[in-house]
Amino acid sequence: MSPISSIEVARARRSRRVLFVGNPIRYNDVSQWAMVRQWVALHGLEPIRELDGDVLCVIVTEDILDGRCSAKETDAVEHARALGVPCISVHDTTLIWQATARVRAKIGRSPVGASAKPHRDGA
Repeated sequence: MSPISSIEVARARRSRRVLFVGNPIRYNDVSQWAMVRQWVALHGLEPIRELDGDVLCVIVTEDILDGRCSAKETDAVEHARALGVPCISVHDTTLIWQATARVRAKIGRSPVGASAKPHRDGA
């Protein structure tokens, strides 16, 4: 594997993509998983299931953190950690909030639906 450059780390920290790894099976885990995915989407971030490109953070089930997962899931988490991307339990909402705060703030400052060109009447 090639060394990670500071450019790659900087790109990951600006990404709006949040990777979800794992398959929750307990009722409380499923509910929390759905709630966090919805929260991510509502705050202008993009929930994804495959590690493809830059990601802001990785949300994982407790099974993933305990090492009870597939080789593919292990590889995704290890690759993200090697890039310096935080891997956070789906139940640790405080860390999720902190990890996404900078990007959410930037999204909040950009006007929704604003065009780069000014609107002209009749144009």
